[in-house]
Amino acid sequence: MIYFVTENYLKTQTPITANIDVNNIVPFIKTQSDMRIMPILGTYFYTYILTAYNDQTLTVDEEELVTYIQPAIAWRSAEDAAFGLSYQLKNKGIQTQNGDYSNNVNQSEVNFVQDHYAQKASFYESRLWKYLDTNRDLFPNFISQLNRDSDIRPAVQQTQGFNDSILFL
Repeated sequence: MIYFVTENYLKTQTPITANIDVNNIVPFIKTQSDMRIMPILGTYFYTYILTAYNDQTLTVDEEELVTYIQPAIAWRSAEDAAFGLSYQLKNKGIQTQNGDYSNNVNQSEVNFVQDHYAQKASFYESRLWKYLDTNRDLFPNFISQLNRDSDIRPAVQQTQGFNDSILFL
């Protein structure tokens, strides 16, 4: 399953270079999509939009939404990869990579790069949040009663009964 971003997207839209094996990045893509995008969209809508993306059955509005999702996932994946590729769990424990004509960076430099990428990802997440909040009516599965766990909390229409909120006079 493709979690909204392709190898080409990662390598052309982020600092992830062409010589990085995408198989080393894939685990970061799924986890960042699940951890960052699912809470914004809500599980029900996330599952729907991910399935439609992979089935190539997105509507025009959903395609537009995906253009807001992709950079957020890509930059979060780059942030995660900065650490994950610098320090890898091998059969002898945590190892650092060292190659010809390259030098390892220290933990503070890795943290600096992660923070830099996280700032970009936060910008794109904020754009996604605002776009979805403004255009929520374009996405019936987002505002559906079944989509209960979105951090944006679609407004629930009261259909019957009384409002049990406190009234101050």
